[in-house]
Amino acid sequence: MLKQSHFNDNLGALVEYLDRSENICVVVLDDGMLIKDCNRFFLKLIGTGSIPVDQNIRDFLLPENHDLVNKPPKNNYQNLNYTLISGPGNQVNMFGSLYNLNKGYLLLGERSWIADDQIIHEISKMNNELANMTRELNKKNIELEKLNAEVNNLLRTDDLTGIANRRYFLEYFQKIHAYANRHNIPISIVMADIDHFKTINDRFGHFFGDRVLREFASLLVYNCRGEDMAARFGGEEFIILLMHAAAEDSLCHAERIRRKVEAHTIGKNDLKITASFGVASMEKGEDIETLMRRADDALYHAKNEGRNRVKLAQNL
Repeated sequence: MLKQSHFNDNLGALVEYLDRSENICVVVLDDGMLIKDCNRFFLKLIGTGSIPVDQNIRDFLLPENHDLVNKPPKNNYQNLNYTLISGPGNQVNMFGSLYNLNKGYLLLGERSWIADDQIIHEISKMNNELANMTRELNKKNIELEKLNAEVNNLLRTDDLTGIANRRYFLEYFQKIHAYANRHNIPISIVMADIDHFKTINDRFGHFFGDRVLREFASLLVYNCRGEDMAARFGGEEFIILLMHAAAEDSLCHAERIRRKVEAHTIGKNDLKITASFGVASMEKGEDIETLMRRADDALYHAKNEGRNRVKLAQNL
């Protein structure tokens, strides 16, 4: 640590104070700017355990501060501001003086504290930057939410008809099934199949067949209530979940849709199509697979008995 031999013999108390100071940095340099001695505070700032004897003070300064010691004062001292390199990536701003000791130099310094107005300026600057970052983040979040919504919509929607697909219908039905069982709410399933669809495709082509599927899907959705769900189950087969609908209500609902389909015309040739429907209402404790199988069986009987009709599962 600081040796009194570097100073006047009468300054022993001052040397001891400077050596123990936690506020003032003291470095003794020779005339070549090599370190000869320093106090504990300097070692603490530069992060070394021992005095870097004969190491150039420039090694501990930022490059832009090198000129301050390249041209030291010839007489007395000069005031200066400089930045110490305090370990990897760390810096400490200092203000102090460089004294000419004839046979060397004495570098003193204290931490440089930012003035109040500069602090306010820096805080305001950081707040503006933070606000800009927050706005950008919000924009990104909105864009991400839109993309997520689009992805979810793609996962839930049938590409051709635009109504719910089989996967989403089954996910939704599982929730409704559990809710209906818990609260004893009547629900029904309607399976629908376009009659002679293969013949339509063969006669008019697949593009027209796709149009038939789209218009049939629209008829189903348009004639369903808001609480119901219609979905394309596969090919020309569709399915409807009817909420708060027991057997007779479901039968009437399916019959009304059948008539709407029968009366509808498609294309320039006013093509008319028909569809067959199978209806099954959930019995107490009945699982999803059983309920859907009964509706499918009812559809099979409707087609087997001549098509363009509605069959109720419990009447089979």
